[in-house]
Amino acid sequence: MNSIGEVIRGTRKKQKLTLKEIAKAASISLSFLSEIERDKANPSISVLKRIANALNVNFTDLFGEEKRSIVVRNNERKPLVHSESSRITWYALSQGSNNKMGPIWGVLEEGATSGDISVGHSEGEEFLFIHSGCLEFVLGNERYILNEGDSIYYDARVPHSYKNIWKGETLLIAVSAPPTF
Repeated sequence: MNSIGEVIRGTRKKQKLTLKEIAKAASISLSFLSEIERDKANPSISVLKRIANALNVNFTDLFGEEKRSIVVRNNERKPLVHSESSRITWYALSQGSNNKMGPIWGVLEEGATSGDISVGHSEGEEFLFIHSGCLEFVLGNERYILNEGDSIYYDARVPHSYKNIWKGETLLIAVSAPPTF
């Protein structure tokens, strides 16, 4: 199975696009994109979403296709993204790139953050369910504190960010439609 960097580079080259074109479309530096493609940098999930959008592919396409199964066992979950800088690890809760929604399991270490409020996605809706812990969620100009058992459903085009404000890990389920995870 190819690394995410190899898949990004292969997809970009197949589409005859330059590093500069994708970096500009994804709003990241050319050097950062080059490091990602060479597996020298570990991008956040939001950066990978922007790269997938710039390449006009589903986010899940960056992780390659495996034998599709309708059941994903707890011990078989694969980490999609682990970002040292944001301290968040996302795991796939489904398989296949042709799904109509994209469910993922998030493990946010203490103090983990998606970063400053970012631009929204180009389309879609998202849903978060807090399994345990506490999350500060900013959607546009509104700020919400989400505790264990709380959920939020929102227009993914609205700029948003989140931060684990719990003393310990916050665990959550996120679902996007169409899949951007």
